[in-house]
Amino acid sequence: MPFDNAVQWILGCILILSSLGVLLARKPVHACLSFLLTLFTLAVIYLQLFAQFIAVMQVLVYAGAILVIFMFVIILFQDAHLQISSYKAQSLWPFLFVAGAGFVAILAYLGQQLVTLPLAKEKLPEGYGTVQSLGQAIYLDYFFPFEAVILLFLVAIVGSIYVARKER
Repeated sequence: MPFDNAVQWILGCILILSSLGVLLARKPVHACLSFLLTLFTLAVIYLQLFAQFIAVMQVLVYAGAILVIFMFVIILFQDAHLQISSYKAQSLWPFLFVAGAGFVAILAYLGQQLVTLPLAKEKLPEGYGTVQSLGQAIYLDYFFPFEAVILLFLVAIVGSIYVARKER
């Protein structure tokens, strides 16, 4: 089995439950708190994978900065959320059934792939998870995709400012 360690099982269960908390929470603030727990759990998993720099960046960037932006958006659009929550959902049950069946099928497929996944037998390369190896991968090996993601973030920021702007 890929997950021989009991700590990995516990972290996996916490990760799944906190992710479900993000999806199923009725209040947006509770969803953000569940998201925070999800991000912290991912950071611990990164630590177990000997990627210390990624774990620290997970906490600093995502749990710190991105979650603050989410809270800002929740506060900004609180009136819109109250107006939307006053409407009754009008989903048709056949569509809900198809979506649920598709979700269960995907989970079954991914679970089957996880069970048949072979264990890694190789040693980690020298310097794995260090800032130097990560910087070399980002700025030398994957420079164009890295810059494309930065451009995507810039477009998202401009779009969010445009949406949040009030008309005069």
